[in-house]
Amino acid sequence: MPITVLTGETSAITSGVTTITDLVSQVWTIMTGNPLVMVFVGASLLGVAIGVIRKLTKGKA
Repeated sequence: MPITVLTGETSAITSGVTTITDLVSQVWTIMTGNPLVMVFVGASLLGVAIGVIRKLTKGKA
């Protein structure tokens, strides 16, 4: 049995995805435009990378 999607639902889903994409784009622009925020993002990514490397090297020893 084929699945049918109503035209109204399709446009609502497309509109929602577009809204989310625009919001993420705006947040990314604000974050990359603020040096202080980028320092915190970079520090947290560095911490995650160190943790991953430690787990990988500890597992092989």
